[in-house]
Amino acid sequence: MNFKNTFIFILTIGLLLVAGCGNEQTTPDSENAIEIKVVNNSEEIIVSFALFYGPDLDEWGEDLLNEEIIGPGDNFVFMMPPGSYDLFLLTYENYVIDIIRDIDGNHTIEIGEEGKLPILFTNSTDVEVGRLFISPSESDSWGSDWLGQEVIPPGVSRFFFIEPGIYDILAQDLSEETLINVFDMTIESEAHLIIE
Repeated sequence: MNFKNTFIFILTIGLLLVAGCGNEQTTPDSENAIEIKVVNNSEEIIVSFALFYGPDLDEWGEDLLNEEIIGPGDNFVFMMPPGSYDLFLLTYENYVIDIIRDIDGNHTIEIGEEGKLPILFTNSTDVEVGRLFISPSESDSWGSDWLGQEVIPPGVSRFFFIEPGIYDILAQDLSEETLINVFDMTIESEAHLIIE
């Protein structure tokens, strides 16, 4: 777990975006354009920034939403030239909603799901969160690492969506040292957990 991708540069981009440094949306010049559709199924989360990384884009990515937003129940389609893209979806506060990597064909991204609740994790430590487990309390195992190949850098917040219930939560750094371990946490509405 020591070769995970990091996205600390999101913070830098976020500051630029809030300061008003938007970019014009890329216009494909080929009939082979890639259609990337973002569907917001959440009840409260608003997508304010869609940062793309790929061919012919700035080194640090471009916000192709410009002044648009993707509100609850809305969807937005990006038409991109052929290539492989990474996409970071952020709220206005620069909270990470989702990270999708290596998009190289038509793709639909769904945020949230009917009946699922957003839980926001904020990393208030000085190390990267490298592993995150969210497991029903009645389960005998922690299950899969919800971060996959990503991390949550210091000072960064990220959303995940889960069904209402009672959960055990374990966060570890890249050395698998425990940062937080919570048992029997009841999730009945949107929640915010600070890792410190």
